[in-house]
Amino acid sequence: MINQKHKYGVILRFFLFCSAADVELLDKCPKSEVNKYAGVGATVFFTGILACFSGGYALYTAFNSTFLSFFLGIFWGLLVFNLDRFLVSTIKKSKGKLQEFAQIIPRLLLAILLSLVISVPLELKIFEQEINESIYYAGANKIDKLTSLFDGRVSLKEQRIDSLNLSTLSKFEIREEYYRQYVCECDGTCGTGQKGRGTECERKENKYLQSQKEYDQAKLSNEVTIDLLNQEKQRLLEEFELEKKELLKSFANGLLVRIDSLRVLPFGPQLAIILLLISIEIAPILVKLLSPYGPYDHLLKTVEYDFEIDEITAVNMRNQQLNNKLTVMASIEQEKVEQELKNNEGAMKLIGEAHLEIVKAQLEVWVEEEKNKIRKEMQMRMDKSD
Repeated sequence: MINQKHKYGVILRFFLFCSAADVELLDKCPKSEVNKYAGVGATVFFTGILACFSGGYALYTAFNSTFLSFFLGIFWGLLVFNLDRFLVSTIKKSKGKLQEFAQIIPRLLLAILLSLVISVPLELKIFEQEINESIYYAGANKIDKLTSLFDGRVSLKEQRIDSLNLSTLSKFEIREEYYRQYVCECDGTCGTGQKGRGTECERKENKYLQSQKEYDQAKLSNEVTIDLLNQEKQRLLEEFELEKKELLKSFANGLLVRIDSLRVLPFGPQLAIILLLISIEIAPILVKLLSPYGPYDHLLKTVEYDFEIDEITAVNMRNQQLNNKLTVMASIEQEKVEQELKNNEGAMKLIGEAHLEIVKAQLEVWVEEEKNKIRKEMQMRMDKSD
């Protein structure tokens, strides 16, 4: 096979690096293989760029720091880029599509998971105005609830004040009515019709004076109570303003709140973005899967097969050397064992002879002892017979 030595520019070489292709093998392939793997590398690269922007915006939303979000966004993009490059490099092309699809399933699931993670920050940016509106209305709803709570408390105070004012006004109207009856009676224009201070005039005067006294007492008591109620009302209004300020300060606008507000929005547009990002994220894998089995794949398979054969041969040679060493060591050990056995035969013979001598000596001692016993018994019998 002729080594064509293709000319690679900086960008083309970078895209080939992104695709994890072997340039030395591509030099032996047609130009179409170079373009194919450059396209795969470009897809991997732009997926990493998208992850960089998405992660940077998410971190900026979380930490509100341009410096931190910039560097962490680059880190996230490089992480996704490296992972996509790894996924593409581990997919081995073969002539059977079913086998390729079987090995791509776990990588495809991982790519979908990455796309779901990437989609959230982009959704936050795309639907930023709607999310801000949702957060604003959520805050306004909290303020409305707080306002309703304090309005109810203030309303109770105002109702009490109105009730006391009505009570005072009622006393006043009664007093005025008694005063009119008193004046009218004394003038002779109503009642008995007799002018002057008669019994009826004095009775109505006393009734008027009693109502005047009740009115003055009720007015004084109600004014004191109204003053206290107004103070409590003012205290509630001040407390409301303070609670409102604290509530405004406590309004969260972070990443978790925005994600929660995002889930409230219609799911249709979000689903479209998620599907778009999934298609972008799995694009490197699909490009590698859909690309036909080419010369580069054949060369790569040949190189890997040759390497595997060399490794197996080397292992077999090492095993053979080990077996030879073990055989030699075994023969040496066999000779040692045989020599030991020969040495042990002589020792065993000597031990046997010594043991035999010991047994003979023991037998002689036993025989002598038995003879002595017999002599003693015969002597005792002879002594008894005498």
